[in-house]
Amino acid sequence: MARIFSRVLVVLLTVLVIVGGVTSLPSCAPSLAPQFTSLGKMHIIDATHLFIAPGSGNKLFKITEAGYIREVTYEDENGINIPMVTEPVAIYDVNSEYVIVCFGETEANISGGYLVRKTDGAVFSLENAGFPLPNGSIFMNGDSEAVFTDSSGNIYYCVGTDVGCEIIKLNTENMNSITKIVYSPSGDNVWLFTVDKDGNAAYWGCVKGDRSRHFKRIRTAEGSIYDGLFYNEFFWLGPDGVIYCASFKFMEEPSIHYYCIIEKISINATTGVPTKSEYSSCNFTSEYRIASCYKLELQDRVILTLDWEIIEVYNPTNSARCLNTTDSFGLSSVRSAVASDNFYYLYGWNDVLVKVDPTDDSYTVLSLSTEEYYLYTMSTTTADELIFNALRMSDGVNIVGKFDVSGNLTILDEESDVEMIVLERIQ
Repeated sequence: MARIFSRVLVVLLTVLVIVGGVTSLPSCAPSLAPQFTSLGKMHIIDATHLFIAPGSGNKLFKITEAGYIREVTYEDENGINIPMVTEPVAIYDVNSEYVIVCFGETEANISGGYLVRKTDGAVFSLENAGFPLPNGSIFMNGDSEAVFTDSSGNIYYCVGTDVGCEIIKLNTENMNSITKIVYSPSGDNVWLFTVDKDGNAAYWGCVKGDRSRHFKRIRTAEGSIYDGLFYNEFFWLGPDGVIYCASFKFMEEPSIHYYCIIEKISINATTGVPTKSEYSSCNFTSEYRIASCYKLELQDRVILTLDWEIIEVYNPTNSARCLNTTDSFGLSSVRSAVASDNFYYLYGWNDVLVKVDPTDDSYTVLSLSTEEYYLYTMSTTTADELIFNALRMSDGVNIVGKFDVSGNLTILDEESDVEMIVLERIQ
């Protein structure tokens, strides 16, 4: 999964193999109008990852459980194979049950989208509800969740344009006609948001038509709106399903440094009023920059990358801590980052790729030098492996590789010569 950030502090903002061949569909130009109203199924049942590859029009591929790359095929409502005449442009893993696949020109210009059931590939049109936008897309330069679910399985995302976005909640009472419930106030333009396990939403935005009047708000599950609980755009969802936020202070004594205070936002079960309580705090030495900020969610902790700093903002000890990427891992600022359940992987602007064990901060440098490969994108597996797509410099072939949990490199596919522009783990 994924998940890219704001220039102003933002979290939650701005990823195969093998022996089988890839079937090509006829080339066609993108269409702005939905051309697949009779679509009944996408064959993704055995997929661990979905990815989009360019060529004669973007195409949707899967990495199967058996380790093959296959182009995704489609059926109509009568079970007959049909071609897809619009291009896939976005993939959003929803939960253990669904994934959303969107088609169109770009992820911000979508003409058709489907909620796809993982167990059988059945599709449900989102035409009446609207199609998800990347979370914080007008500010993002990192990785962020765009689709959220609460503990009841309700699905939330943003729809609209970069000048007028709103949070919606899907109404799935009739799966044959999925509609939306508008969740954010009608006068609010939402830039960045998250939703907790109880359906409370935290968001940053502005008054529609006036970006100078911006705010950070909580919309509770009951519909009440509260301002002033957090002071910057630095908020995220913890593994416990609760919203956290942070504020940063510049300190000059006893030496120049930055101080991060992390707070937990709770909604009173009786009154419905949100309150904050301090969760943890930590110091860090470098000036923070959010241009390449990533949120990494592991099984029991949340880690944020702030250029040269790694801040563990949630962990089993409830004690935040900070690591400098150069001092701790030999990296320059972070170019890309992903996480599995138990490890996280950092790729620096000095083209060094490391795997980090957060329990003791030990790390392994993975052999992916810039003289040999140019890394495009990467993701993880349920077995803590790293899957990556890269250009092999020696022969100009796009390859798919895997580092196992011990750091051993295997080239999984070089016959397909595929370059990935979107990679999403769905299992």
